[in-house]
Amino acid sequence: MKKKKINKKLNYQPTRLQAHELKNPLEVMDFFFHDFPIHETRDNLWELYKGWVHHSSQYTNEQITKDMLCFYTQFMEFLDACYVFTKMKTK
Repeated sequence: MKKKKINKKLNYQPTRLQAHELKNPLEVMDFFFHDFPIHETRDNLWELYKGWVHHSSQYTNEQITKDMLCFYTQFMEFLDACYVFTKMKTK
């Protein structure tokens, strides 16, 4: 996908990625998993989700809670997929 189309998909929001990272996002993923091994990343995500449930459960409705659980589950799958992709491409 061309850079202009990608920027449009980002709603022209600023990204924290530098130009060289936009050209090579695999480098960003590899660096992430170097700093945060997959088992630590899973634990951190669980702690974030647990904290949200603990602090927000009395203010949210059932649909928001279901949506957040779905987000958590799919984000965990996304992390695993990024990890596998990164390891396959860097070897």
